[in-house]
Amino acid sequence: MDNEILIRLFEKKDRKRRKILYSLYQDYFEPGLSSVFIAETINGDLGTPGLVTVGDIKYCRFYFHGKMKTAVKIRSPMVMPSKREEKAKASDSRSGVQWSDPDELSTSQNQIIKSKFSK
Repeated sequence: MDNEILIRLFEKKDRKRRKILYSLYQDYFEPGLSSVFIAETINGDLGTPGLVTVGDIKYCRFYFHGKMKTAVKIRSPMVMPSKREEKAKASDSRSGVQWSDPDELSTSQNQIIKSKFSK
């Protein structure tokens, strides 16, 4: 993002203009300068007087100052396990479990099994 894009966004009254303004001039909001001074400084930097108002600065302070998330950089690439390892792990966990087919059980054994819904 550069200043020309920001000027065009403010001229069109785009709804994302204040967020981009804060991301470009974030350093001005840190020291606690007055909103009038910040607006004058940004307008001087952009070369268009009256483009950024005091209301825009106050809006940015209220909604973005201290609340913007910074991008987290991943230091090492994520290692994906191979499919063969996943299948081996899955088959190992099932080896101790024995499943029975309810159709093969006799009716007396099926009636012994109670569910939480039966009375």
